[in-house]
Amino acid sequence: MSKKFIITEEEKNEIRLMYNIVEQSDFFKELATSTLNALISSGNPEEKKSETVTNVSEKGQELLNNPIFKEKLTEISNAIGIDENSIIKLMNFESGLDPKNENSLGCVGLIQFCPTSRGGSTKTIKGKAYNLEELKNNLELQMGAIKEFWLEGGSGIESPKDLYIYNILPAAVGKPDNYVLKTNNASPETVAKQNPVFNTELGRPVDTPLTVGDLVTFYQKRGMV
Repeated sequence: MSKKFIITEEEKNEIRLMYNIVEQSDFFKELATSTLNALISSGNPEEKKSETVTNVSEKGQELLNNPIFKEKLTEISNAIGIDENSIIKLMNFESGLDPKNENSLGCVGLIQFCPTSRGGSTKTIKGKAYNLEELKNNLELQMGAIKEFWLEGGSGIESPKDLYIYNILPAAVGKPDNYVLKTNNASPETVAKQNPVFNTELGRPVDTPLTVGDLVTFYQKRGMV
């Protein structure tokens, strides 16, 4: 969905100076105006927009056309400051854009919400317990939970890369590339085995401890960042 940007004359002049747009003859004035309008219509002229998501399944395309999903996606994007395409890329990677997807660990939904406790049936976000079965079968509820979960990350989520890392392990966001992924209840090897796609893509044994740098390399190879 396209967005209309309101821009003042002063901001227009700043863009002209930034891109050396000089209005001399009528020809160049017309060219300058079209260039300026193109920059304005793209939003922030310094921001590179995320490429459109590819390799979407038929089921995934149905979701992308779902009015509830589209409305909530825009709401989430505006709330966390991450573009919609990057969010879709993450959801496509995690679940194939299937809100009812469930893995062998009991993690469900578009971004794979896992039980807060081993063998449990709920995911706690901001002190609220969400029933995973209900999340699976209620798209609007699930999108609301996703928004709350990512908002819980606060200012730490500043880019698509941060969002992707947060979704795997919130504590790893903002850490250096050599930071090893682990939790109080799971060793680096366990975390790696629970997320085998990373080491498989990197051509290593699945129990090889993962670092933040490994995740970034993976997302780059997948064209997500």
